[in-house]
Amino acid sequence: MSDSIQQSCNKIKEFLSIPEDNTELEAIFEERDNTEDFKQDMLDNMYRFIQHFAMFKDIKPFMKSVFVTLKKTLEFQTQSLDDFEELLIRNSLMRFIQEYITYSKISQQEKVLSLLTESLGKLQLGPLIINLGLLIKPMYEDNQYVEKIEEYEEIEVSYVLNSEEEIQIKKQVDKWLETQDISLSSQDQLEGKLEEKYNELISNCGLSGESDQCKKLWEEVLEMLRMKLTVISLMASLPEEEEVT
Repeated sequence: MSDSIQQSCNKIKEFLSIPEDNTELEAIFEERDNTEDFKQDMLDNMYRFIQHFAMFKDIKPFMKSVFVTLKKTLEFQTQSLDDFEELLIRNSLMRFIQEYITYSKISQQEKVLSLLTESLGKLQLGPLIINLGLLIKPMYEDNQYVEKIEEYEEIEVSYVLNSEEEIQIKKQVDKWLETQDISLSSQDQLEGKLEEKYNELISNCGLSGESDQCKKLWEEVLEMLRMKLTVISLMASLPEEEEVT
């Protein structure tokens, strides 16, 4: 790994209050099949992106969650910087919107997603992140909640409220969704395919689709798809933004 890439990794970790001896970022870059120049461009894009979270940088749990999102995004072998940047924005919005809903224990999730789309949909990326960050800031200042999610940092925070069996089903659904061509125009077809996949998963676990547990879990799984569609809608409405320096 070049000195330039190492320095860029250190700069990102310093901004996010991640210890310098944490080498998870470097390890992911070592495994990526890209040129050094491409890796450097990715790091530069990542650093510009995290600048949007500057007003929250003193809240360490918040910055740790941003770091998890960076790592998760780097696991995908995107072939262009535009694709990488789009995925980074999508993953970040998805994680923080889901965390807000989970922490708030909001039951009318469809209404919340609709409200977020309407209220955040006309903002540029910077103001959008600031407004979303202000919504979830109390969550990261709640020590009891932060301690609860600590061990689950690498998975979706919404999984925490489920049993181990349900967590595994959600993780498999999440991986399946990542392989799908998700768009607003294909929502109905996706819901049908998702239901087939879900029924297959619960059957493999010996669960009954008629049980209250599985009916509740299906609503949560369907919410995972709606979340991705909501984020796609938000991203489609983002106005052009001047480059952050």
